[in-house]
Amino acid sequence: MSENASDVLAAVGTCPLHDINPMHPELLKRPWGLNKRLRDDAPVFQDPGSGIFFISRYEDVVKMAMDPATFSSKMLQPTRAMDGSKDPELSAILAEGYPQVPTMLTQDPPLQRRYRKFVDGAFSPSSLRALEPFIEATANALIDDFIEAGRCDFLSDFGVPLPLRVIVSQLGAPMEDLALFRKWTEAFIGNLSQQLDREGVRAAARDIVEFQHYFAARIEERRAAPEDDILSKVVNASIDGEQPLSIEECLSMIGQILVAGNETTSGSITEGILLLIENPDQYALLKSDPSPEMISNFVEEVLRFSSPSSNMFRRAVKEVEWHGVTIPKDAILFARFASANQDERRFPDPERFDITRPNLKEQVAFGKGVHHCLGAALSRREMNIGFKVIFERLTNFRLAEGGAKPEFAANALLHGLHGLDVEFDAI
Repeated sequence: MSENASDVLAAVGTCPLHDINPMHPELLKRPWGLNKRLRDDAPVFQDPGSGIFFISRYEDVVKMAMDPATFSSKMLQPTRAMDGSKDPELSAILAEGYPQVPTMLTQDPPLQRRYRKFVDGAFSPSSLRALEPFIEATANALIDDFIEAGRCDFLSDFGVPLPLRVIVSQLGAPMEDLALFRKWTEAFIGNLSQQLDREGVRAAARDIVEFQHYFAARIEERRAAPEDDILSKVVNASIDGEQPLSIEECLSMIGQILVAGNETTSGSITEGILLLIENPDQYALLKSDPSPEMISNFVEEVLRFSSPSSNMFRRAVKEVEWHGVTIPKDAILFARFASANQDERRFPDPERFDITRPNLKEQVAFGKGVHHCLGAALSRREMNIGFKVIFERLTNFRLAEGGAKPEFAANALLHGLHGLDVEFDAI
């Protein structure tokens, strides 16, 4: 297949499926055509290159997510990116840190539920209500910084710092360390992307080891003197009231909270502005009725359309026969949540951005079942409050003259924009 971007995208509609590389960077950036082809022609498709089985229809993706006894979240080996067995330099870098162990996202019930319950309270309705003033104040402060310019890179000036500041505060870290937290987030994301070259993998490993040592020190502090934050809840938790969590388990959980607590929200809130620009009829609806109910509908349709956690790995615990395809025991599957959210069997006319859809709450941007995103309620709260503040203070968003064309990043699991240069009018 040609490596030219337009040729790759065009080939999706004409090439035999087995000649298409679903992990091609251009298809990770723009997966919609391939997702539709898979849903229509091969709802269970094995990629001959990687051997991975791709599951693309809404009903099937939900079935996978609801059946952890058959489709495990615990992988058999480290991710290819962080496997140091064939790279002595990478192995040496990783040896300076702590082993990565399965916890919330990469563990199965019943142990997965034990890990998760340690932090559930931090995302309870009462905890989120208490956070609302901080979220609103943060949104206003960010807008204060760029409103007079009449333009900004919405991703770096609002989309990233809003959820990042919230999760950093919840982890009990000082705001002076924001840049470190962004660097560590990008390292974890790079590791997940499956797109880094060897030096990129090593650089990400160095940053992750730095993250581990930073929080290993904070863990010891919280054990000695707990505070009212997520970190203290994790550090002072124990399994069945007896076995304290190890440093490795704490670091795994904190890393997952960090990434899940800010990256997907950044992607969706930024793409939400782009979707308004591209869909002026829906923007007009919001301008005429910026009520909490309408903003909530808008947020749900943004989540359906953007699907920031676009794919998730699973492992077959046993042999499965599905849509006439035999999936062997221990095979790796790819649940395509972004495809499920575009499935016309569940969402008629799925490529139309429509904030009045009657079944918006059926979208699966946050997953389903036991691995439903822990931070889903926090993300929704941040997006609803963030957009409320935006619509109170800014209007007439448009792509900035001379700005970079909006472009999505290539990532195997996450989907989001590289940036979004916009102009606007102050209200």
